[in-house]
Amino acid sequence: MMTHAIDREVRHEVPFGDSASTLFAGQFLLGPELPQSLPSWERYALGDGLALTVHPQLPVHTVSQGDRSLTLVGFALDPDLPTADDTDILLHLLERYASIDSLIAATAQLGGRWVLIAQAGDARHLFHDALGLRQAFYTDPRVTTGLWVMSQPGLALEVLNLTPAREALEFIDSFEFRSFAEYRWPAAASPLQELRRLQPNHVLDLHSGKVRRFWPTVPMRRPPIACAIANVTRLLTGLVKAAAHRYDLALALTAGIDSRVVLAASREVSHRISYVTVRQARMADDHPDVVVPARLLNRLGLPGEIVRARASMSPVFSWVYKRSVFLAHDHYGPDAEAILRRFGRRKTVITGSGAEVARCSFRDVYAFARWRRPSARDLARLQQMGEHPLAIRHFGEWLEDARCRDYVPVLDLFEWEQGHGSWLASTQLEFDIAWRDIFTPYNCRAVLSELLGVEERHRRAPRHTLFRRIAETMWPDVLSEPINPGKPKDHARHLFGVWRKRIGWEMRGRLGALWH
Repeated sequence: MMTHAIDREVRHEVPFGDSASTLFAGQFLLGPELPQSLPSWERYALGDGLALTVHPQLPVHTVSQGDRSLTLVGFALDPDLPTADDTDILLHLLERYASIDSLIAATAQLGGRWVLIAQAGDARHLFHDALGLRQAFYTDPRVTTGLWVMSQPGLALEVLNLTPAREALEFIDSFEFRSFAEYRWPAAASPLQELRRLQPNHVLDLHSGKVRRFWPTVPMRRPPIACAIANVTRLLTGLVKAAAHRYDLALALTAGIDSRVVLAASREVSHRISYVTVRQARMADDHPDVVVPARLLNRLGLPGEIVRARASMSPVFSWVYKRSVFLAHDHYGPDAEAILRRFGRRKTVITGSGAEVARCSFRDVYAFARWRRPSARDLARLQQMGEHPLAIRHFGEWLEDARCRDYVPVLDLFEWEQGHGSWLASTQLEFDIAWRDIFTPYNCRAVLSELLGVEERHRRAPRHTLFRRIAETMWPDVLSEPINPGKPKDHARHLFGVWRKRIGWEMRGRLGALWH
Protein backbone atom coordinates (compact mmCIF):
# COMPACT_ATOMS: atom_id res chain seq x y z
CA MET A 1 0.00 0.00 0.00
CA MET A 2 1.29 3.43 -0.88
CA THR A 3 2.32 5.59 2.10
CA HIS A 4 2.21 9.34 2.40
CA ALA A 5 4.25 11.90 4.26
CA ILE A 6 2.36 12.81 7.38
CA ASP A 7 2.25 16.52 6.60
CA ARG A 8 0.40 15.98 3.33
CA GLU A 9 -3.32 15.45 2.94
CA VAL A 10 -4.46 12.01 1.87
CA ARG A 11 -6.59 12.40 -1.25
CA HIS A 12 -7.33 9.01 -2.80
CA GLU A 13 -10.41 7.49 -1.21
CA VAL A 14 -12.48 4.34 -1.16
CA PRO A 15 -15.96 5.14 -2.54
CA PHE A 16 -18.74 4.75 -0.02
CA GLY A 17 -21.61 3.00 -1.69
CA ASP A 18 -22.27 -0.35 0.00
CA SER A 19 -24.37 0.68 2.98
CA ALA A 20 -25.46 -2.94 3.61
CA SER A 21 -21.94 -3.96 4.64
CA THR A 22 -21.51 -1.03 7.04
CA LEU A 23 -25.00 -0.81 8.56
CA PHE A 24 -24.80 -2.16 12.14
CA ALA A 25 -21.14 -3.08 11.56
CA GLY A 26 -19.56 -4.97 14.45
CA GLN A 27 -22.87 -5.79 16.16
CA PHE A 28 -24.54 -8.93 17.49
CA LEU A 29 -27.88 -10.13 18.85
CA LEU A 30 -28.37 -13.09 21.21
CA GLY A 31 -31.84 -14.35 22.07
CA PRO A 32 -34.32 -17.21 22.23
CA GLU A 33 -34.92 -17.15 18.46
CA LEU A 34 -33.39 -15.99 15.18
CA PRO A 35 -34.84 -12.63 14.07
CA GLN A 36 -36.28 -12.34 10.58
CA SER A 37 -35.42 -8.66 10.18
CA LEU A 38 -31.64 -9.19 9.72
CA PRO A 39 -31.56 -11.67 6.79
CA SER A 40 -27.96 -10.99 5.71
CA TRP A 41 -26.46 -11.66 9.16
CA GLU A 42 -24.67 -14.85 10.16
CA ARG A 43 -26.73 -17.19 12.38
CA TYR A 44 -25.58 -19.67 15.01
CA ALA A 45 -27.65 -22.08 17.11
CA LEU A 46 -25.86 -22.39 20.45
CA GLY A 47 -28.25 -24.96 21.90
CA ASP A 48 -30.75 -24.88 24.75
CA GLY A 49 -32.80 -22.13 23.11
CA LEU A 50 -29.88 -19.76 22.46
CA ALA A 51 -29.62 -18.21 19.00
CA LEU A 52 -26.77 -15.87 18.03
CA THR A 53 -27.05 -13.49 15.07
CA VAL A 54 -24.06 -11.35 14.07
CA HIS A 55 -23.05 -8.85 11.42
CA PRO A 56 -21.29 -10.76 8.59
CA GLN A 57 -17.93 -9.13 9.32
CA LEU A 58 -17.94 -9.78 13.09
CA PRO A 59 -15.92 -12.94 13.90
CA VAL A 60 -17.42 -15.74 16.00
CA HIS A 61 -15.56 -18.82 17.25
CA THR A 62 -16.91 -21.76 19.28
CA VAL A 63 -15.21 -24.69 21.02
CA SER A 64 -16.83 -27.43 23.07
CA GLN A 65 -15.98 -30.50 25.13
CA GLY A 66 -18.65 -32.68 26.69
CA ASP A 67 -21.32 -30.44 28.19
CA ARG A 68 -19.09 -27.35 28.21
CA SER A 69 -18.79 -24.84 25.40
CA LEU A 70 -17.37 -21.37 24.86
CA THR A 71 -18.41 -18.93 22.13
CA LEU A 72 -16.32 -15.83 21.48
CA VAL A 73 -17.88 -12.85 19.70
CA GLY A 74 -15.13 -10.49 18.56
CA PHE A 75 -11.43 -11.17 19.08
CA ALA A 76 -9.16 -12.00 22.02
CA LEU A 77 -5.36 -11.66 22.30
CA ASP A 78 -2.95 -13.41 24.67
CA PRO A 79 0.27 -11.46 25.38
CA ASP A 80 2.13 -14.69 26.25
CA LEU A 81 0.98 -16.47 23.07
CA PRO A 82 1.23 -13.81 20.34
CA THR A 83 0.78 -16.32 17.50
CA ALA A 84 -2.34 -17.92 19.03
CA ASP A 85 -5.61 -17.41 17.18
CA ASP A 86 -9.06 -17.14 18.76
CA THR A 87 -9.66 -20.89 18.66
CA ASP A 88 -6.32 -21.57 20.38
CA ILE A 89 -7.22 -19.10 23.13
CA LEU A 90 -10.69 -20.62 23.57
CA LEU A 91 -9.25 -24.12 23.89
CA HIS A 92 -6.85 -22.86 26.57
CA LEU A 93 -9.78 -21.24 28.43
CA LEU A 94 -11.89 -24.37 28.13
CA GLU A 95 -9.22 -26.33 30.03
CA ARG A 96 -9.62 -23.88 32.92
CA TYR A 97 -13.42 -23.74 32.84
CA ALA A 98 -14.17 -25.59 36.08
CA SER A 99 -16.63 -22.86 37.12
CA ILE A 100 -17.69 -19.47 35.84
CA ASP A 101 -15.40 -17.80 38.38
CA SER A 102 -12.38 -19.84 37.32
CA LEU A 103 -13.15 -18.99 33.69
CA ILE A 104 -13.36 -15.28 34.45
CA ALA A 105 -10.05 -15.45 36.31
CA ALA A 106 -8.45 -17.18 33.31
CA THR A 107 -9.28 -14.17 31.10
CA ALA A 108 -7.44 -11.66 33.32
CA GLN A 109 -4.51 -11.04 31.01
CA LEU A 110 -6.41 -11.31 27.73
CA GLY A 111 -6.72 -8.26 25.54
CA GLY A 112 -8.91 -7.62 22.53
CA ARG A 113 -12.57 -6.67 22.29
CA TRP A 114 -14.93 -9.52 22.95
CA VAL A 115 -18.02 -11.04 24.49
CA LEU A 116 -17.73 -14.58 25.86
CA ILE A 117 -20.75 -16.90 26.13
CA ALA A 118 -20.05 -19.82 28.49
CA GLN A 119 -22.22 -22.92 28.82
CA ALA A 120 -21.65 -25.81 31.26
CA GLY A 121 -24.53 -28.20 31.77
CA ASP A 122 -27.54 -26.08 32.64
CA ALA A 123 -25.43 -23.01 33.51
CA ARG A 124 -25.15 -20.25 30.90
CA HIS A 125 -23.30 -16.97 31.42
CA LEU A 126 -22.04 -14.00 29.43
CA PHE A 127 -19.34 -11.44 30.22
CA HIS A 128 -17.03 -9.24 28.22
CA ASP A 129 -13.54 -7.72 27.97
CA ALA A 130 -12.11 -5.70 30.86
CA LEU A 131 -13.52 -2.30 29.85
CA GLY A 132 -16.68 -3.70 28.25
CA LEU A 133 -15.70 -2.29 24.86
CA ARG A 134 -17.56 -5.05 23.01
CA GLN A 135 -20.58 -3.60 24.70
CA ALA A 136 -23.70 -5.56 25.58
CA PHE A 137 -27.21 -4.62 26.66
CA TYR A 138 -29.70 -7.14 28.03
CA THR A 139 -33.47 -7.19 28.45
CA ASP A 140 -35.66 -8.07 31.39
CA PRO A 141 -36.84 -11.59 30.40
CA ARG A 142 -40.13 -11.05 32.25
CA VAL A 143 -40.99 -8.23 29.84
CA THR A 144 -39.54 -9.35 26.50
CA THR A 145 -40.58 -13.04 26.43
CA GLY A 146 -37.11 -14.37 27.05
CA LEU A 147 -33.71 -12.82 27.54
CA TRP A 148 -32.13 -10.87 24.68
CA VAL A 149 -28.57 -9.48 24.60
CA MET A 150 -27.44 -7.00 21.97
CA SER A 151 -24.76 -4.51 21.02
CA GLN A 152 -26.85 -1.35 21.41
CA PRO A 153 -30.42 -0.16 22.06
CA GLY A 154 -31.09 0.49 18.38
CA LEU A 155 -31.30 -3.25 17.75
CA ALA A 156 -34.10 -3.50 20.33
CA LEU A 157 -35.96 -0.81 18.38
CA GLU A 158 -35.37 -2.70 15.12
CA VAL A 159 -36.04 -6.28 16.23
CA LEU A 160 -38.11 -6.19 19.42
CA ASN A 161 -40.18 -3.09 18.63
CA LEU A 162 -39.43 -1.58 22.04
CA THR A 163 -39.83 2.18 22.46
CA PRO A 164 -37.93 4.73 24.58
CA ALA A 165 -39.26 5.33 28.08
CA ARG A 166 -40.79 8.70 28.97
CA GLU A 167 -38.13 9.41 31.62
CA ALA A 168 -35.42 8.60 29.08
CA LEU A 169 -36.93 11.00 26.56
CA GLU A 170 -36.99 13.70 29.24
CA PHE A 171 -33.33 12.97 29.98
CA ILE A 172 -32.46 13.26 26.27
CA ASP A 173 -34.32 16.57 26.15
CA SER A 174 -32.57 17.94 29.25
CA PHE A 175 -30.24 20.89 28.83
CA GLU A 176 -27.34 18.90 30.26
CA PHE A 177 -27.71 16.14 27.65
CA ARG A 178 -28.34 18.52 24.74
CA SER A 179 -25.46 20.86 25.60
CA PHE A 180 -22.78 18.22 26.27
CA ALA A 181 -21.18 16.97 23.06
CA GLU A 182 -19.88 13.83 24.80
CA TYR A 183 -23.25 12.82 26.23
CA ARG A 184 -23.56 9.36 27.69
CA TRP A 185 -25.96 7.25 29.78
CA PRO A 186 -25.49 6.74 33.51
CA ALA A 187 -24.28 3.36 34.78
CA ALA A 188 -26.59 0.56 33.58
CA ALA A 189 -29.25 2.89 32.14
CA SER A 190 -30.38 2.89 28.53
CA PRO A 191 -33.04 4.79 26.55
CA LEU A 192 -35.35 1.77 26.93
CA GLN A 193 -36.91 0.85 30.23
CA GLU A 194 -36.71 -2.87 29.42
CA LEU A 195 -33.00 -2.72 28.52
CA ARG A 196 -29.92 -2.35 30.73
CA ARG A 197 -26.21 -2.11 29.99
CA LEU A 198 -23.99 -4.94 31.16
CA GLN A 199 -21.32 -2.96 32.96
CA PRO A 200 -17.64 -3.96 33.05
CA ASN A 201 -16.65 -6.35 35.85
CA HIS A 202 -20.12 -7.94 35.86
CA VAL A 203 -21.37 -11.31 34.60
CA LEU A 204 -24.87 -11.99 33.25
CA ASP A 205 -26.75 -15.22 34.05
CA LEU A 206 -28.46 -16.09 30.77
CA HIS A 207 -31.11 -18.15 32.54
CA SER A 208 -32.36 -15.68 35.13
CA GLY A 209 -31.24 -12.38 33.65
CA LYS A 210 -29.52 -11.54 36.93
CA VAL A 211 -26.19 -9.74 37.03
CA ARG A 212 -23.48 -9.90 39.68
CA ARG A 213 -20.20 -8.07 40.14
CA PHE A 214 -17.13 -10.33 39.93
CA TRP A 215 -14.30 -7.77 40.33
CA PRO A 216 -12.63 -6.54 42.44
CA THR A 217 -12.82 -9.37 44.96
CA VAL A 218 -9.60 -8.87 46.94
CA PRO A 219 -7.45 -5.88 47.92
CA MET A 220 -5.30 -4.51 45.12
CA ARG A 221 -1.67 -5.58 44.92
CA ARG A 222 0.66 -2.68 45.69
CA PRO A 223 3.82 -3.57 43.77
CA PRO A 224 6.89 -1.33 43.75
CA ILE A 225 6.78 0.96 40.77
CA ALA A 226 9.67 -0.89 39.10
CA CYS A 227 7.74 -4.19 39.25
CA ALA A 228 4.60 -2.58 37.85
CA ILE A 229 6.59 -1.07 34.98
CA ALA A 230 8.14 -4.46 34.14
CA ASN A 231 4.78 -6.24 34.19
CA VAL A 232 2.93 -3.61 32.15
CA THR A 233 5.76 -3.47 29.62
CA ARG A 234 5.59 -7.24 29.13
CA LEU A 235 1.82 -7.23 28.75
CA LEU A 236 1.57 -4.26 26.38
CA THR A 237 4.37 -5.41 24.07
CA GLY A 238 2.91 -8.93 23.99
CA LEU A 239 -0.57 -7.67 23.16
CA VAL A 240 0.67 -5.41 20.34
CA LYS A 241 2.77 -8.28 18.91
CA ALA A 242 -0.30 -10.53 18.98
CA ALA A 243 -2.40 -7.93 17.18
CA ALA A 244 0.33 -7.34 14.55
CA HIS A 245 0.50 -11.09 13.91
CA ARG A 246 -3.19 -11.16 13.13
CA TYR A 247 -4.22 -7.81 11.59
CA ASP A 248 -3.25 -5.03 9.23
CA LEU A 249 -2.81 -2.34 11.90
CA ALA A 250 -2.98 1.44 11.97
CA LEU A 251 -1.84 3.14 15.18
CA ALA A 252 -3.74 6.37 15.92
CA LEU A 253 -1.22 8.84 17.33
CA THR A 254 -1.88 12.11 19.17
CA ALA A 255 0.27 14.44 21.27
CA GLY A 256 -0.84 12.76 24.50
CA ILE A 257 0.96 10.38 26.83
CA ASP A 258 -1.44 7.45 26.35
CA SER A 259 -0.86 6.93 22.62
CA ARG A 260 2.86 7.61 23.19
CA VAL A 261 3.06 4.57 25.50
CA VAL A 262 1.23 2.44 22.93
CA LEU A 263 3.64 3.68 20.24
CA ALA A 264 6.54 2.58 22.45
CA ALA A 265 4.92 -0.85 22.82
CA SER A 266 4.91 -1.21 19.01
CA ARG A 267 8.68 -0.89 18.66
CA GLU A 268 9.42 -4.51 17.74
CA VAL A 269 6.68 -4.61 15.08
CA SER A 270 6.76 -0.95 13.99
CA HIS A 271 7.75 -1.95 10.43
CA ARG A 272 4.41 -3.78 10.10
CA ILE A 273 2.18 -0.94 11.33
CA SER A 274 0.78 2.16 9.66
CA TYR A 275 0.73 5.35 11.71
CA VAL A 276 -2.14 7.76 11.30
CA THR A 277 -3.39 11.02 12.76
CA VAL A 278 -6.99 12.09 12.26
CA ARG A 279 -7.42 15.83 11.87
CA GLN A 280 -10.91 15.94 13.36
CA ALA A 281 -13.58 18.10 11.79
CA ARG A 282 -13.40 20.63 14.63
CA MET A 283 -9.59 20.60 14.97
CA ALA A 284 -7.20 23.31 13.75
CA ASP A 285 -4.54 22.27 11.24
CA ASP A 286 -1.80 23.38 13.65
CA HIS A 287 -3.29 21.57 16.64
CA PRO A 288 -0.64 19.71 18.71
CA ASP A 289 -2.46 16.42 18.01
CA VAL A 290 -1.66 16.99 14.33
CA VAL A 291 1.82 18.54 14.30
CA VAL A 292 3.50 16.71 17.21
CA PRO A 293 2.90 13.20 15.76
CA ALA A 294 4.26 14.40 12.41
CA ARG A 295 7.51 15.61 13.96
CA LEU A 296 7.86 12.53 16.14
CA LEU A 297 7.35 10.03 13.32
CA ASN A 298 9.89 11.88 11.20
CA ARG A 299 12.40 11.61 14.06
CA LEU A 300 11.72 7.89 14.38
CA GLY A 301 11.89 7.29 10.63
CA LEU A 302 8.37 5.92 10.49
CA PRO A 303 5.87 6.64 7.69
CA GLY A 304 2.61 8.24 8.68
CA GLU A 305 -0.29 10.16 7.28
CA ILE A 306 -3.01 12.60 8.19
CA VAL A 307 -6.62 11.77 7.45
CA ARG A 308 -8.58 15.01 7.32
CA ALA A 309 -12.26 15.00 8.22
CA ARG A 310 -14.61 17.28 6.34
CA ALA A 311 -16.95 19.73 8.03
CA SER A 312 -19.97 17.43 7.81
CA MET A 313 -21.07 13.96 6.76
CA SER A 314 -22.39 13.16 3.31
CA PRO A 315 -26.16 12.43 3.31
CA VAL A 316 -25.77 8.72 2.53
CA PHE A 317 -23.11 8.16 5.18
CA SER A 318 -25.06 10.19 7.75
CA TRP A 319 -28.10 7.94 7.29
CA VAL A 320 -26.08 4.75 7.83
CA TYR A 321 -24.05 6.21 10.72
CA LYS A 322 -27.08 7.41 12.67
CA ARG A 323 -29.18 4.32 12.02
CA SER A 324 -26.34 1.98 12.99
CA VAL A 325 -26.08 3.27 16.56
CA PHE A 326 -29.02 4.86 18.37
CA LEU A 327 -28.11 8.42 19.43
CA ALA A 328 -24.68 8.29 17.76
CA HIS A 329 -22.55 11.39 18.42
CA ASP A 330 -22.92 13.69 15.42
CA HIS A 331 -19.50 15.33 15.80
CA TYR A 332 -17.69 11.99 15.33
CA GLY A 333 -19.49 11.25 12.07
CA PRO A 334 -17.20 13.28 9.76
CA ASP A 335 -14.14 11.64 11.37
CA ALA A 336 -15.60 8.16 10.84
CA GLU A 337 -16.50 8.92 7.23
CA ALA A 338 -12.99 10.21 6.48
CA ILE A 339 -11.45 7.05 7.93
CA LEU A 340 -13.85 4.81 6.00
CA ARG A 341 -13.13 6.59 2.73
CA ARG A 342 -9.38 6.28 3.33
CA PHE A 343 -9.14 2.67 4.51
CA GLY A 344 -12.44 1.02 3.53
CA ARG A 345 -12.70 -1.02 6.78
CA ARG A 346 -9.52 -2.92 5.91
CA LYS A 347 -7.46 -1.88 8.92
CA THR A 348 -7.72 -2.53 12.64
CA VAL A 349 -6.85 0.59 14.60
CA ILE A 350 -4.73 0.68 17.77
CA THR A 351 -5.85 3.39 20.20
CA GLY A 352 -4.39 4.80 23.42
CA SER A 353 -7.77 4.89 25.16
CA GLY A 354 -8.14 3.24 28.54
CA ALA A 355 -5.13 4.64 30.38
CA GLU A 356 -7.34 7.34 31.88
CA VAL A 357 -8.63 4.69 34.31
CA ALA A 358 -5.26 4.83 36.10
CA ARG A 359 -4.61 8.56 35.80
CA CYS A 360 -6.59 9.58 38.90
CA SER A 361 -9.62 10.83 37.04
CA PHE A 362 -11.87 13.53 38.49
CA ARG A 363 -9.39 14.46 41.26
CA ASP A 364 -8.98 17.88 39.64
CA VAL A 365 -12.65 18.77 40.15
CA TYR A 366 -13.75 16.60 43.06
CA ALA A 367 -11.71 18.07 45.89
CA PHE A 368 -12.79 15.72 48.66
CA ALA A 369 -11.97 12.31 47.18
CA ARG A 370 -9.62 11.41 50.06
CA TRP A 371 -12.03 12.38 52.82
CA ARG A 372 -15.58 11.97 51.56
CA ARG A 373 -17.12 9.29 49.38
CA PRO A 374 -18.92 10.90 46.43
CA SER A 375 -22.70 10.84 46.40
CA ALA A 376 -24.91 9.94 43.44
CA ARG A 377 -25.42 13.68 42.88
CA ASP A 378 -21.66 14.22 42.81
CA LEU A 379 -21.27 11.51 40.17
CA ALA A 380 -24.10 12.96 38.08
CA ARG A 381 -22.40 16.36 38.14
CA LEU A 382 -19.02 14.83 37.28
CA GLN A 383 -20.67 13.35 34.16
CA GLN A 384 -22.31 16.66 33.18
CA MET A 385 -25.79 15.32 33.95
CA GLY A 386 -26.86 17.96 36.44
CA GLU A 387 -29.54 16.91 38.91
CA HIS A 388 -31.61 14.74 36.60
CA PRO A 389 -33.49 12.03 38.57
CA LEU A 390 -32.61 9.28 36.07
CA ALA A 391 -28.89 9.94 36.51
CA ILE A 392 -29.05 10.21 40.28
CA ARG A 393 -31.05 7.01 40.62
CA HIS A 394 -28.76 4.93 38.43
CA PHE A 395 -25.58 6.32 39.97
CA GLY A 396 -27.08 5.59 43.38
CA GLU A 397 -27.55 1.95 42.32
CA TRP A 398 -23.98 1.87 41.03
CA LEU A 399 -22.61 3.22 44.32
CA GLU A 400 -24.56 0.64 46.29
CA ASP A 401 -23.19 -2.14 44.07
CA ALA A 402 -19.62 -0.82 44.39
CA ARG A 403 -19.85 -0.06 48.12
CA CYS A 404 -18.84 -3.55 49.23
CA ARG A 405 -15.76 -3.52 46.98
CA ASP A 406 -13.60 -0.78 48.44
CA TYR A 407 -10.46 -2.41 47.12
CA VAL A 408 -10.21 0.17 44.32
CA PRO A 409 -10.67 3.95 44.85
CA VAL A 410 -14.28 4.65 43.93
CA LEU A 411 -13.43 7.38 41.42
CA ASP A 412 -11.01 5.07 39.59
CA LEU A 413 -13.65 2.35 39.44
CA PHE A 414 -16.15 4.97 38.25
CA GLU A 415 -13.84 6.04 35.42
CA TRP A 416 -13.39 2.37 34.50
CA GLU A 417 -17.06 1.41 34.44
CA GLN A 418 -18.73 4.71 33.50
CA GLY A 419 -16.18 6.75 31.54
CA HIS A 420 -15.04 3.72 29.57
CA GLY A 421 -17.74 1.10 30.02
CA SER A 422 -20.40 3.57 28.87
CA TRP A 423 -18.97 6.49 26.88
CA LEU A 424 -15.92 4.84 25.27
CA ALA A 425 -17.77 1.60 24.48
CA SER A 426 -20.51 3.55 22.71
CA THR A 427 -18.12 5.71 20.69
CA GLN A 428 -16.04 2.71 19.62
CA LEU A 429 -19.21 1.08 18.32
CA GLU A 430 -19.87 4.25 16.30
CA PHE A 431 -16.41 3.92 14.72
CA ASP A 432 -16.97 0.27 13.78
CA ILE A 433 -18.46 1.67 10.58
CA ALA A 434 -14.95 2.83 9.62
CA TRP A 435 -12.45 0.29 10.99
CA ARG A 436 -12.27 -3.49 10.61
CA ASP A 437 -12.00 -3.52 14.40
CA ILE A 438 -10.62 -1.46 17.27
CA PHE A 439 -7.79 -2.67 19.50
CA THR A 440 -7.10 -0.91 22.80
CA PRO A 441 -3.99 -2.38 24.49
CA TYR A 442 -4.94 -0.95 27.89
CA ASN A 443 -8.17 -2.97 27.69
CA CYS A 444 -6.75 -5.81 29.77
CA ARG A 445 -7.60 -6.47 33.41
CA ALA A 446 -4.01 -7.40 34.27
CA VAL A 447 -2.67 -4.15 32.75
CA LEU A 448 -5.22 -1.95 34.50
CA SER A 449 -4.76 -3.76 37.83
CA GLU A 450 -0.99 -3.24 37.70
CA LEU A 451 -1.40 0.46 36.92
CA LEU A 452 -3.97 1.02 39.65
CA GLY A 453 -1.73 -0.69 42.20
CA VAL A 454 0.90 2.05 41.86
CA GLU A 455 0.81 4.99 44.27
CA GLU A 456 -1.32 7.90 43.08
CA ARG A 457 1.57 10.36 43.17
CA HIS A 458 3.22 8.44 40.31
CA ARG A 459 0.03 8.30 38.24
CA ARG A 460 -1.25 11.87 38.50
CA ALA A 461 -0.94 14.87 36.23
CA PRO A 462 0.99 16.89 35.33
CA ARG A 463 4.05 14.63 35.42
CA HIS A 464 2.50 11.19 34.76
CA THR A 465 5.71 9.64 36.07
CA LEU A 466 4.53 6.04 35.77
CA PHE A 467 3.50 6.36 32.13
CA ARG A 468 6.66 8.19 31.12
CA ARG A 469 8.82 5.52 32.72
CA ILE A 470 6.88 2.76 30.96
CA ALA A 471 7.46 4.51 27.62
CA GLU A 472 11.15 5.04 28.41
CA THR A 473 11.56 1.35 29.21
CA MET A 474 10.09 0.23 25.89
CA TRP A 475 11.38 2.92 23.49
CA PRO A 476 13.01 6.05 24.97
CA ASP A 477 13.00 7.94 21.66
CA VAL A 478 9.20 8.24 21.67
CA LEU A 479 9.62 10.96 24.32
CA SER A 480 11.86 13.07 22.08
CA GLU A 481 8.87 15.30 21.32
CA PRO A 482 6.88 17.02 24.10
CA ILE A 483 3.70 15.56 25.58
CA ASN A 484 0.67 17.81 25.00
CA PRO A 485 2.62 21.05 24.47
CA GLY A 486 0.66 24.09 25.57
CA LYS A 487 -0.73 22.41 28.68
CA PRO A 488 0.80 23.52 32.00
CA LYS A 489 3.70 21.31 33.10
CA ASP A 490 4.76 23.50 36.01
CA HIS A 491 3.31 22.08 39.22
CA ALA A 492 2.26 25.47 40.63
CA ARG A 493 0.42 26.40 37.43
CA HIS A 494 -1.21 22.98 37.39
CA LEU A 495 -2.44 23.40 40.97
CA PHE A 496 -3.85 26.83 40.12
CA GLY A 497 -5.82 25.27 37.27
CA VAL A 498 -7.01 22.46 39.53
CA TRP A 499 -8.40 24.82 42.16
CA ARG A 500 -10.06 26.97 39.51
CA LYS A 501 -11.86 23.86 38.22
CA ARG A 502 -12.83 22.82 41.72
CA ILE A 503 -14.30 26.20 42.65
CA GLY A 504 -16.25 26.35 39.40
CA TRP A 505 -17.53 22.80 39.88
CA GLU A 506 -18.69 23.51 43.45
CA MET A 507 -20.43 26.74 42.41
CA ARG A 508 -22.24 25.04 39.52
CA GLY A 509 -23.34 22.28 41.86
CA ARG A 510 -24.73 24.69 44.45
CA LEU A 511 -26.54 26.74 41.80
CA GLY A 512 -27.95 23.55 40.27
CA ALA A 513 -29.23 22.41 43.67
CA LEU A 514 -30.96 25.78 44.21
CA TRP A 515 -32.52 25.62 40.74
CA HIS A 516 -33.95 22.15 41.31
